[in-house]
Amino acid sequence: MKFIKSAQRMGFSLDEIHHLLRLDEGMQCDAAAELAAQHLNDVRTRLQNLHRIEVTLANLLDQCRKGGKKVTCPLILALHTDEVETP
Repeated sequence: MKFIKSAQRMGFSLDEIHHLLRLDEGMQCDAAAELAAQHLNDVRTRLQNLHRIEVTLANLLDQCRKGGKKVTCPLILALHTDEVETP
């Protein structure tokens, strides 16, 4: 159970954990390293996407605060026009 919880804290999916558990039955370090490298790549991609979302939201929020009440909300307008940068 500790193995599963530790793997979940590292962000591995249940399918990936199942695969790792099967690899644990033998000396499969190369295969485990390959799975971990792919997972690391996925984590880095998600972090980049989250950073882009953070920047976009911060910019829109800044525009909202500067715009006052007399203009259309930049955040709502961006969502309506699909001008929000998506990952």
